[in-house]
This record gives sequence, structure tokens and C-alpha cells, in this order.
Amino acid sequence: MNRFLSLYAFTVALLFSSLAVVPSLAQTREVKSIRCGTEVVRLGAHSSVMIQKCGEPDQKDIIEARLSTYEIWTYNCGSGRFMKFVTMRGGKVEKIEEGERGSGPTRCQ
Repeated sequence: MNRFLSLYAFTVALLFSSLAVVPSLAQTREVKSIRCGTEVVRLGAHSSVMIQKCGEPDQKDIIEARLSTYEIWTYNCGSGRFMKFVTMRGGKVEKIEEGERGSGPTRCQ
């Protein structure tokens, strides 16, 4: 019985933690690249290339699905610029999405 309660508590915690990511992705559109200054990162690029060209993300969320684990890297590109959500799987850029407009200094385009 205690094992069931632990599993239930873990599942509820995982659900609520994943909800923190979902609203920020609610109104996104998929794009094929991200520009950071004069540098461009495209789908399939290695994570080290992403960091080299765009720097560390403002936030990293690790998502553990049943069959795989992936990360969503969030880049706040600055005031008036769309935020970027980069899905990393297996150390490579799998998907790039634009979200709402960010805030602060210009970082990416």
C-alpha cells in the first residue's frame, strides 16, 4: 500500500511539474533555425554548437517520458523578440519553437 501511495504521489508531482512547461508552449510555432547575433543554429545541430553560438539557455527542463528523455531549453531573446523553445534529444536539436515575446536585452533573433 505504501508503494502505491509513493507512486501516486510521484505521478501527481510529475504532472504538476510538467504543467509548468506546458503553458509556456501553448501558443508556439515551429521554426527551422534560431539566430543568435550573426550565428545560426539549425535542426540537427549538436548541443555543444547550440551553446557555442547562443550561450547557455535561460532555463532547462528535463522531461522523462516512458521511452525516452529529452530537454527543453528556453531562450529569452529580449524585449519585443520571440522566446525560443529548443527541444534537445540525444544531444541534438530536434525542434525549435517560437513562443510569446520576451523581455530584457536582445539575445537572439
